Amino acid sequence: MQDAKVSPKLSAVSSQGTTPDLYTGEPPLKSANNTWAKVKTDLGYALGPNVHRSWTGQLRVSQANERIVTLAAPSRFIASKIESNYADTVRRLWKKYDMVAPPRDIIFSAATERAPQVREQDKGQAGRKSAGAVPPLAPINSASRNARAQAKPGGDVVNFDNPQAAAANPRERFTFDNFVVGASNELAFAVARQIASCRAAQYNPIVIHGANGMGKTHLLHAIQDAITESEPNYRVKLISSENFVSAFVSSVRGGGRDAIEGFKASLRDVDLLIIDDAHFIADKPGSQEELLHTLVSLVAQGRQILIAADRHPDKIEKASDRLKSYLSSGLVCRIGAADYELRLRILDRLIQRRRASGNPGLAIPQNARDHLAARMNATPRDLEGAFNQIVAQSEFLGTPITLETVQETLSDSRYMAGQRLTVDRIQRAVCEEFNVTLTDMTSKRRARVIARPRQVAMYLSKKLTKRSLPDIGRRFGGRDHTTVMHAVKRIDELRASDAEFNAQIETVEGVLKA
Repeated sequence: MQDAKVSPKLSAVSSQGTTPDLYTGEPPLKSANNTWAKVKTDLGYALGPNVHRSWTGQLRVSQANERIVTLAAPSRFIASKIESNYADTVRRLWKKYDMVAPPRDIIFSAATERAPQVREQDKGQAGRKSAGAVPPLAPINSASRNARAQAKPGGDVVNFDNPQAAAANPRERFTFDNFVVGASNELAFAVARQIASCRAAQYNPIVIHGANGMGKTHLLHAIQDAITESEPNYRVKLISSENFVSAFVSSVRGGGRDAIEGFKASLRDVDLLIIDDAHFIADKPGSQEELLHTLVSLVAQGRQILIAADRHPDKIEKASDRLKSYLSSGLVCRIGAADYELRLRILDRLIQRRRASGNPGLAIPQNARDHLAARMNATPRDLEGAFNQIVAQSEFLGTPITLETVQETLSDSRYMAGQRLTVDRIQRAVCEEFNVTLTDMTSKRRARVIARPRQVAMYLSKKLTKRSLPDIGRRFGGRDHTTVMHAVKRIDELRASDAEFNAQIETVEGVLKA
């Protein structure tokens, strides 16, 4: 039986959801929204509340006609993720509730994209397609997407091909508003704000030093950004040590006197000179000498100089005594290690930024954030790396972020202050002490030489980790939680009555806690 032909006029109206549906008597858009409300309820049970909230719960009905319904996601990334991992579940539940016969086809798109257009001759075919034959997301042409880029009030352009492009641009990301202030960096931040005000230099030169990843470069770009916005005629030059050395060497080797004078003028004909990673310049004697002459010249003219380095000037090994003395003669600010409170605020800022750049449903529970802030013995840059690792695993695998997943993701990471105890580590330590194998830990063998070490491992797993009894039992060959309870009770009794056995367990505990 052939599908009834749909007139162009009728289809144009119905695609907007205004013509009553022949089966439900409702406009297609209203009918689709009613069906979607029922599907969303079931998705919460089918996928779990966390996955549904993070992914499918963000979908909404954007277009509908008698054959096709378009579900729009907040971003292309989320739409693609749903298409790859959850589309079959969505379509299966849609077929369960959709009153239209046959059930309408489902297409996923991003809210920033125009919904795929359905040709008139394709509408009849759409009804005969199976749910698994739905076309994938339409490819996006980079040129056309960039042409549709939306301008922000400040004139900057949002590149839809890369939602994080703006955040990756120092002019966008490295601003004072995005710098998280704490006890370890508040002096450097206050000095940077004072420099950005373009007032007469009170301290000159100024050196900001700290370990890599502490935020020095962030402050330098924030100063440049603030001055460019408020005082366009104020001449600011921000140069890295690499560019300083490269330009100096090029002018000396190939350009003659004019090139050398041009290089000097480029550094000295400014109101503010900012040099990043200046400690590298000290490795080159010629460049070091030129840096010193530049500093002397600018200070004599009352021009502001700001230097960033990874150590105090006095500790720059290859720097001359004169250069060390000159750098220390103004103001030296240290950015120290981030404490717990600062790390917690940095995490909250990272979450906000990630939500704004493509993952609005990102959720990290408070106990997971507290764990990261308390256990991370790292710089803010390392903290961001650990955060990206956790979020990427959640986005690509579709798993919710919990305290347990955070611990698992970073258990072997260099970011953690100490390696977290796991059931696997406990099993290995017990096997080493009692001379059994890992296979014995999960086997069904009940001989005492096997069963006793297995009970010890269960006992230590309960004592030294936060795993539940059923979870511990599963890791020992799928045993019941009552078996774990019996093991804990039995080992407690043996430790109280057998000093030699107790000493063996203390040895294992010492190895695990070392």
